Formats: sequence, structure tokens, C-alpha cells
Amino acid sequence: MRRPWRTATWVALLTLATLLVAQAVSFAVVWALPSPQAPQMNLGQAVQVLQGELPAGRVGLRRWQQDAPPRGEGNPWLSAVVADRLGVPQEAVRVAWRRDADPPAVQVIKQGQLQRSGAGEGTHVEQALLLPGLQWPAFELAVRRSDGRWQVVGADYSELMLWRRQVLLALLAGALLLAPLAAWLALRLTGPLRRLADASAAVSLQSDARLPLEGPREVQALAGAMNAARQRLRDQAAEVTQLLAAVAHDLRTPLTGLRLRADSAPPAQAERMVADIQRMTQMIDQVLDYARGELQPVQRQPTALHTLLAECAQHAQARGLAVQCSADAPLTARVDALLLRRALDNLIDNAARYAGAAELRLHREAGTILIDVADRGPGIAAADKARLLQPFQRQETSRSRSTGGTGLGLAVAQGAARQHGGALHVLDRPGGGLIVRIVLPDTADAR
Repeated sequence: MRRPWRTATWVALLTLATLLVAQAVSFAVVWALPSPQAPQMNLGQAVQVLQGELPAGRVGLRRWQQDAPPRGEGNPWLSAVVADRLGVPQEAVRVAWRRDADPPAVQVIKQGQLQRSGAGEGTHVEQALLLPGLQWPAFELAVRRSDGRWQVVGADYSELMLWRRQVLLALLAGALLLAPLAAWLALRLTGPLRRLADASAAVSLQSDARLPLEGPREVQALAGAMNAARQRLRDQAAEVTQLLAAVAHDLRTPLTGLRLRADSAPPAQAERMVADIQRMTQMIDQVLDYARGELQPVQRQPTALHTLLAECAQHAQARGLAVQCSADAPLTARVDALLLRRALDNLIDNAARYAGAAELRLHREAGTILIDVADRGPGIAAADKARLLQPFQRQETSRSRSTGGTGLGLAVAQGAARQHGGALHVLDRPGGGLIVRIVLPDTADAR
């Protein structure tokens, strides 16, 4: 089996690939593509801007003054044409091509009249060079003023801005090329972590499923450590359950003997002794039920919940408890009937202990199944609701014999609800009392 790579190796490869691709794209865009060129200009428009007859911004030009004539390769013929148009000496005019422009070869073959499309018959060469349709590479036109300074007209553009466009193009191309690689590597790294998180959320002591060993080496090491930790917890929980079962078995023997001796005791004493023995037996059963429920896997079977609630109510009534049961409609769902029955018995006993009676109701709401165990007792303070959901926590902390109980009723019910993928809510009942609600996923249509 091929050994998985480390996360650091994947990150290093992505970094190296990013640098190589970025450098290659930058070289291709900046060096392989032609350098950005200045926009072309018209000589006639430049003269009009110089004379103030045409706004410079309208034709993409600008006008300024400087102390020296423009630098660059000049053209005496164009300078002579402009000098003739402006009526100034030729030495007072300079037309110079910009250094980043490719100067054209301008030659006069024959002076006189020129037949040219759009120029009209009898147009001289000087006038043809000033026509609006004739474009030239970027140049600077300068005329010396009377004070010795030069009035200059040139293209209104920035070389830096043009190069920035090239660089931005290189960055955009690099990002488009790197996006698939980055997305693939991100999924390669985060996919196993996401699947590990999803699998770990569904893992419990009751489940035999193991976390997947996939992805980079560190992720596999993490999954293996979590599997080992879960197995250790399962083993420890099994040992505790076996210990509790052994203790319960050993306690039942002397309790049976005490029960036999109670029969020969005076009636008043015998009644108290039998009540204590029954209470101790019930406490042992509750502890064992809680321990087994935390460890045993859920055995889901299609179950008629309305029938299950009715049986729980009848069983409680047979023990002398005042219990009423109602259901909006017959409802069948896939549940662990034994686990759910154990939770309902604990909730009924709690309601009967603190309120003297209990009411069971089954109904469906917003895609969930709700099982309510309601009473008209003193209720539970809001500050104590979270605490009482923990095992071995009681609302009455004196541990008196009058209230009894081990503090496991709500914990057992909450564990049953969670193992079914639901939750347990402790609610205040309108008009006084308490509602303990078991919320289950609606699997009524499951088979």
C-alpha cells in the first residue's frame, strides 16, 4: 500500500507550483507579448489643440509648457508643414516621435499637387498631412513661445498605466490557471477532514462503526487515535457495566433473605422493611438500565407508538399510579421499543413521585414525533433544568426517603432520545406543572 503524503508536503507542492505558474505566466505576458504602445495621433488635431481651437481632452491629447524642446527623433518635413500652417519660423517648431513609438519614414517624392482619396483634387502635400483621417504614431508637437519656453502637445496617456494593465492581465491569467490546482488540493486536504468530522459526529459507544483512515498521514493518524480512544472507552464502559451487574447480583441475594425475614416480623415493621427492600431493588434496576442503555446499540423495529404508550400507562396503573394516555392518531415508527419503554417508565415514575399523577400524549408536529409526559407538580426551576438532565442529579438534594429516586430518570430518557437521533426537552406546563417531551425523527413511513 502506498504511504500517504504529509500535509506539509502537499502545501509545499502547492506553493512551488504557484510560484512556477505565476512566473511563467508573468514572463509570457510581459515579455512574449508586445510592449504597450501609445495611442495614435493626428497632426491636424494637434495643431488645433496647440492653437486653442480644439479642447485637448476631447481628442485624447494634453497641452503643457516646458523649458526645453521635446527629446526624441524629429522630422524636419513635418516641422516645416506645422511652421507653414502656424506662420512661424521652422526652427521655432519641433515634431519629435516618442521614444516608445515606432517612427514612420516620411519622405516627399514630389512637391506639388497630390491626387488622394478624401483629399480632393488640387490638395497640396502639406494640406494632406493635416487631414483628420491620417493617423501617426505618438509624437510631441512643440512651438517656442516669445519668452523662450516651449508649448507642447502630446498624447494623454500613462506608460505606467499601460504596463499595469499588462501586469493585471498576467495576474488574472495566473489566477485562472492556478484556481483548478488550488481547488483540487484544497479538496484533497479538507475532504478527509470533513468526512472524518461527519463520521465522528455519528460515532457513539453503542455504534460499532470505525472512523475512515484516509487522506494525508496526519489525518489518518488522528482517525486512528480517535478509533483507539473510542475502543478504550467502550472497554471501560463494558467493565463498569459488568461490575454493576455483579454488584447487583450480589445485592439481590441478601435482599431476598431480608424479604423472607420481613414476613416473620411484626406487621408494622414488616411493611416498612418491604418498602425499603423494594426501593433498593428499584434503585439497582435503574442503575443497571442506565449503564446498559449507554452501551447497548439501538435495535430499531417498526413499532406502534400509540400501543406502546397505552401499555406503559396500563403497567403504571397496575402499580397504583394515576396515569392517563392519549394519541392524536395511530402512529408507527422505527424505534427500540425496550429502550423507549424504559425511558417512559422513568418519566412516569418521576411525574407520579412529585405530582401524584401523569398524563401521556402522542402527536406529530413539523416532521417530528412528540411524546409528552406531563404533570401538575411543582415543576423545575429554569436554573436546575440543565443540571437535572445529568445522571445522579435530583431536584430534592437531601436524598430523603420520602422523595426517593436515584436521579437517573431524566438522564435515562435523554439517553434514549439521543440514541434515536432526537432530543429531550423539559418545558413549563401552562397553568402549572411540567412537560417532559421526547422528540424523535419522524420515521412513520419507514419500513
